[in-house]
Amino acid sequence: MIADLTNSLRRLISEQLFPLDDSVTNHSDLHSEGLDSLALMQLILLLEREYSVTISPEDLNRENFSTLEKLAELVSGKQPAVK
Repeated sequence: MIADLTNSLRRLISEQLFPLDDSVTNHSDLHSEGLDSLALMQLILLLEREYSVTISPEDLNRENFSTLEKLAELVSGKQPAVK
């Protein structure tokens, strides 16, 4: 599940915000790849729209948005459990 979500997030970021080339891994620092404050706000709006989640002020810390893996964990934790 996390692997699929990570791939989906990679596509979303590459298509909507800034390119992520093949050298960017799931553990690469997204901030050094181009995730600045404006891109972060755009990313939050995309996450809420695309994955039907709500990103709360408590979620807004550097660690949650540091890598694709951390971002996938955040989104996954916000989605309703599948029964």
